[in-house]
Amino acid sequence: MPDTLVGATIKVDDFPPAVGVTESTANNNITSTAYITGSPTVAVTFTAPTSGAVLLTVGVGGRDNNAGSASRVHLAPQVRETNSSGALVLSADVTTRGVGTAGESLDFAYRSRTTLLSGLTPGKVYYAQALHKVSGGTTADINVRDLIVTPTPLGGNFAGLPIRAADFPPPVWAQDTTAINNPAITSYIAGTPQVSVTFTAPPSGRILLIVGGGLGNSAASDRIALSPEVRLTNSSGQIVLSPSVTSRGFTPDNCSSGFVYGSRESVLEGLTPGQVYFARVMYAVFDDGRTVTADISCREIVAVPLP
Repeated sequence: MPDTLVGATIKVDDFPPAVGVTESTANNNITSTAYITGSPTVAVTFTAPTSGAVLLTVGVGGRDNNAGSASRVHLAPQVRETNSSGALVLSADVTTRGVGTAGESLDFAYRSRTTLLSGLTPGKVYYAQALHKVSGGTTADINVRDLIVTPTPLGGNFAGLPIRAADFPPPVWAQDTTAINNPAITSYIAGTPQVSVTFTAPPSGRILLIVGGGLGNSAASDRIALSPEVRLTNSSGQIVLSPSVTSRGFTPDNCSSGFVYGSRESVLEGLTPGQVYFARVMYAVFDDGRTVTADISCREIVAVPLP
């Protein structure tokens, strides 16, 4: 953690507050296929913590209520320095950071996605906003937009306490956008390339575990699932957490002929403090008795130590 030394006193600036906004003003019949701010603008200003890393969470409620259309709603975060006119730090991109609905959603579908943004300058002020677009058409709607920025390491009121070497192992994440088309495997595999991280368990023995990406089905038939697997030390280590979409995984809608983007967050407890663990994204196809045409556009995994 830059500028925070073992044995030093934790400063207030090490843990700036999380900020978030939810806006429920309807934005109906969206036509733009390029990212726009919508009305009103959904944005927050935040200060980067000493770690230079924050969790970015975006959420949306979207639909295309025209039965003859299939327009997907996409919402993604954009980050600039200081304010809305500042230098661009992160461009809006639904594939790597955004959230999206299935084009066939006649009623509102609600989902979110959380990713890790690192490399920020500690103490610097940043401006984040949620931008949205549609995949095409003229009848897609949004009825809620969420944006949350959470400084990491996550924690409470630690100011004034001495820092120990193992107190705040860094958050880690991995992402890959290699396309995996039409897999037929119904048991979990890591795929190629493997998307994995190695992390050290904090004194609490707890981490925030996030898995997500982009999943779709070009013929709106069989579904595909992403789920995390955790082992001791490395890919050959003892299994600590087996993949299970029910308890910790992410899937698209069965009807989604286009890619759906999102994530799923869960807390993994009972880890051994100071132990090194290996976590990776696994995927499998649900055999719904239809054509095997499910695809992957992006896979990601995040491990964030918790107090």
